[in-house]
Amino acid sequence: MNEEILELNVKIWMLFSIVSITLLPFILETAFADNPYLFVSAENSQFDNHFAGSMIVEVVVNDPDLKEIDDGVGEPLVTLNGADLRMVQATDGSWYAYFANINQAKIADQIVVDAGVGAEGESLDFGVFCAASTSSSVLGTSFSETEGVAVPRAGVLVGFTNGQTSLAACTGSVTSTANLNNVVRSSKSINTNPSVSTGQIGLDEDAWPIIQLFSFNDVEIKYSKPGNFQQVNLEYDEIPNIKFELDRNSYPSGAEVFVTISDIQLNQDPTDEDSWTFNINSTHT
Repeated sequence: MNEEILELNVKIWMLFSIVSITLLPFILETAFADNPYLFVSAENSQFDNHFAGSMIVEVVVNDPDLKEIDDGVGEPLVTLNGADLRMVQATDGSWYAYFANINQAKIADQIVVDAGVGAEGESLDFGVFCAASTSSSVLGTSFSETEGVAVPRAGVLVGFTNGQTSLAACTGSVTSTANLNNVVRSSKSINTNPSVSTGQIGLDEDAWPIIQLFSFNDVEIKYSKPGNFQQVNLEYDEIPNIKFELDRNSYPSGAEVFVTISDIQLNQDPTDEDSWTFNINSTHT
């Protein structure tokens, strides 16, 4: 009996990435049926509203009463487990926020730190971290009810951290330098109409897209619209209903392997498709 090792470099396009394109209108319609103005990217019946790890969650408020982009309108009141989730208006008139688990974001970002010089802006790079105590004069507005934020550009910020280093208050300012954020790659453009403050809340344009960081187990997202509220509940736990399917049961040496993975956790970026490359060691006789 001869035993050999097959090293397969398999580029896998996840089933969920495909679903996010072909079934997104259905997902949005289902969410809007219960919450007509509130959309949360991790709300998905296939995975029972679970998310995990360093996944970024996108929250959108698409309220026709708050769509003006050239006239000042009030920021929608959105909370995450009771803490303010700051919403930023984009050029389409909708309001957006991105959030993640602070501990898992730091672990993911550490992968880039460990990879060394040249890895910046690749893989799971969150950008640079600033503590919640960072002055509003640095980023243009306050994120005091978070546990910190991930800023896409270092600019001339002072005191920022990367990876698992404890967060510190940043000073200085964000400037238009290289975008290091590789986990929110296709956010909507921030509203920079000169007749209103940037994003309607004064956020520095170069700090967009900013990711708000929190500690949590389960998550309650609530949009408190005058007269009523809309709410989405998520579970931060092991993902149910994960599927891993091969196109056949056995393979000759050198064969191409087609794998379908259905796992929402591999959809790290809610704004774009994710592509993963796996090096698989397979032993066969």
